Amino acid sequence: MSILDEVRAKIERRKAATLLVAKHVGKIMEGDAKQKASWEDRTGHARQGIHGGADGGKGNQMAVVYLAHTMRYGSYLETGTGLYGPKKQVIKPKHKKALRFPVGGGQYVIAGSVKGMKPRPIIKPTVQRHIGTLRKAVRDVWRDS
Repeated sequence: MSILDEVRAKIERRKAATLLVAKHVGKIMEGDAKQKASWEDRTGHARQGIHGGADGGKGNQMAVVYLAHTMRYGSYLETGTGLYGPKKQVIKPKHKKALRFPVGGGQYVIAGSVKGMKPRPIIKPTVQRHIGTLRKAVRDVWRDS
């Protein structure tokens, strides 16, 4: 085996190790996000719908780490709604005179408008807490030994 073949084999092993490290850190972030999510569960679906991991991108030339909501309303938890959300406007009915919300036990609240919900972000803060760990782990994989 030539020196060039040995270098190529070493690079391929390090690429594989990088993907494994990325998957591991992605799963750690998933667990941390699920544990530290600040909202109160009603069904538990939002918390269960947080997924983290990593995939090989561009023909395994890079590792793409992800942490994301799978529920449609996950973006509302992250950014807020109404006055507190990106549009900064009170929520009003479009086609009726009032809004109606279930509050449990077959009871409803009726309102002409609502302020919205304050953001309760978990994805970005979790990534910020773990980015240093990921960087260090990848550096360790690629460090000459």
